Amino acid sequence: MFIYEFMGGVLDAITGDDGADDDPERGYDPHKHRKVEKPTSYSETMMHMLKGSIGAGILAMPDGFRRVGVIAGLVGLFLIGAFATYCIHLLIAAQYILCKRTKKGYMSYSRSIRTAIQSGPPRCRCLSRFLGKFVNAVLIIWQLGLCCVYSVFVAENVKQVCDFYGFEYSIRLHILMGLVPLLLLNMVKSLKLLSPISFISNIITIFGLILVFYYLMEDDLKIDNEMFEPKSLLDFPVFVGMTLFALEAVGVILALEYNMEDPKNFVGYCGLFNIGMAIILILYGMVGAFGYMKYGKEIQASLTLNLPRHEKKAQVAKLMLALAIGLSHPLQNFVAYVLIWNSCKKKYKGPRACLLDYSLRVILVIIPVAMAVAVPELGPVISLVGALCLSLLAIVFPALIDLCVWYPNNYGLLKYKLIRDIVIMLLGAFALVAGVYTSILEITQH
Repeated sequence: MFIYEFMGGVLDAITGDDGADDDPERGYDPHKHRKVEKPTSYSETMMHMLKGSIGAGILAMPDGFRRVGVIAGLVGLFLIGAFATYCIHLLIAAQYILCKRTKKGYMSYSRSIRTAIQSGPPRCRCLSRFLGKFVNAVLIIWQLGLCCVYSVFVAENVKQVCDFYGFEYSIRLHILMGLVPLLLLNMVKSLKLLSPISFISNIITIFGLILVFYYLMEDDLKIDNEMFEPKSLLDFPVFVGMTLFALEAVGVILALEYNMEDPKNFVGYCGLFNIGMAIILILYGMVGAFGYMKYGKEIQASLTLNLPRHEKKAQVAKLMLALAIGLSHPLQNFVAYVLIWNSCKKKYKGPRACLLDYSLRVILVIIPVAMAVAVPELGPVISLVGALCLSLLAIVFPALIDLCVWYPNNYGLLKYKLIRDIVIMLLGAFALVAGVYTSILEITQH
C-alpha cells in the first residue's frame, strides 16, 4: 500500500540514503541520481501530505485560538505557516546545493547539517559531528513526544466515553491500560505486516472527522465579540508551539520530496509543497475558528472532548479517532526505533542483537507512556513538543545550514542572505525558549 511505500521513504529520508556514486560530469543534477524504487506521483504525494497533517494537531487548533482570539489566531496561523514553509524551502534548496557539491543523489538531514558545517566558518567546523548527532537526537525526541501526545489523546477520549457509562478511572490509569496493546503492535518488525491496520486506521479517521464536522455545523454559532479581541501575550508562545506541532513534520516533508517522481514539482511558487500548505492552513484556520466560536471558553485541548458526552454519534467519533490515532503509534515509533537501531546493530550479533532489538522496542513504548502518565495534559504537552523540537528542526537548523552553504562570499547584495539567516535563527531561538518556558509553566500550574 502507498502508506508503507511512503513510510519506507520517511525512514530513508531521516536515516540517510545518500544516493548515487560520484559523477565526474559537470552540471550534476542530484534528482537524476536518486535511488527510489517506487516514486510517488504528484497526486499521491499530495494525498500523503494532506493525510499526514490531519490528526491530533488539527483537533488542538480551537484551543490554540482560544488562547489568542480568532483574528490573532488566523493571522498568527498564516504567518507562522508561511514562515515555517519558507524555512523548509531553504532547507530543501540547501540540501540540493550540498548534493551537487558532493555528487550525491540525496543527503539525510543529519548528513546535511554535518556537511554544511564542515564548509562553513572554520571555528564552527569542530561542531559538525556533534550537530549531526544532535539533529538525530531531536528527531528521536520529536517522535517520542508525538507518541506521548497520542497516548494522552487516546486516553482522554476513551475516558470520557467510559465515564458516561459509569466506568470512572483516572486518566493515568487509562494511559497505562493502553500500554499492553501498544507493546504488542510495536513488536511487529515489518511495516508490511501492519498494512491492513493502517488501511483500517485511514478509513476510521475519515469517518471520525466527518462526525466532528457534523457537530461543528449542526447549530448556529453564537458569536461573542470577546472572541475576536486579542488575549494575553503570555499565551502566544503556547499558540506558536501548538501551531508548529500541528503544521510541521520535517522528516515527513523531506521524505515526500525524496520519494516524488519529479522532485522539481515539489518546490517553486506554485509547487506541490506550497499548494499543500495553503490547503492545510485553510483547513486548520476553519477548524480553529469554527471550533472556538462553537464552544467558546469551554473548548478543551482536543475538539473531540467538547462533543456531547451523551450522544451516540459523538461517542463513536471519539472512539474512532482514538482508535485511529492509537493505531498510528507504531508507525511514529518506528522512525525513532530505526534511528537508534542503525547506530547499535553493527556492534551486536546473534542472540544479543535479537535481545537488544526487542528490548529497544519495549523501551521506546514505555518511555512515551511514562511521559504521558507523568504529564497527562494534552494542550501544554503539544505546545512543549512543538516548541522544543520543531523550532529547531523547522526553523533554526534550516537557517544554519543555509548560512553555511553560502559561506564565505556568496551572501548576495549587502550580505542579505547572512542577515536573513541570522534573523531566522534568532526568531527560532525565541520561539524555542518562550514556547518551552510557557508550556512548562502551564504544566506545573495544573
